[in-house]
Amino acid sequence: MERYTVKDLLEARERRVEFIDSLLKRYQTPILVMRVNYPGLRKTNDLTLTIIQEMSTLICTMLREKVCYKTWQPGAEGPIFLAAVKEEAMALKRITINLEEEHVLGRCLDLDVYDSLGRGISRRELGYPRRKCYVCEEYAQHCVRSRRHGEHEVIEFIEDRFERYRKWGSSNPVDAEKMGKLNVHSREE
Repeated sequence: MERYTVKDLLEARERRVEFIDSLLKRYQTPILVMRVNYPGLRKTNDLTLTIIQEMSTLICTMLREKVCYKTWQPGAEGPIFLAAVKEEAMALKRITINLEEEHVLGRCLDLDVYDSLGRGISRRELGYPRRKCYVCEEYAQHCVRSRRHGEHEVIEFIEDRFERYRKWGSSNPVDAEKMGKLNVHSREE
């Protein structure tokens, strides 16, 4: 897979913000954005592509007809799934927090929700604590900023989680029970 530069990463973030703004104007609904928390500059790879494909399918199944637009894009930030969702922003954020905390791949994901005005909804606004680090259970932001863990250590965690997901599949009783009813479909434009 292609190796991007830091400049590519920054430009990709700017394009993502512009795209989110265009979705907000077009759909006037909250926007859900999902990425894999994959370190380094090779964020688009077979593993991250597969995780985004699998988890975007799950999200669309959970949200059913509430998804009025969905797309995913590979690039310097890794593959990114975006969806315009006819759901109250706080309720949508609760759904994403549940995925992050209860699904075996949830800790590997960054699930952001923007309300119809483009304001990001934080976990703390809903009374949830900040996210914990994969490796040591400290606050994730502290570990990222201090570069406490090497890329290899974080990638190994993601690979391990993905292997657990593949092994359990949809038969994982914890995930199936906590994720709720999953037998519905969404529309794609």
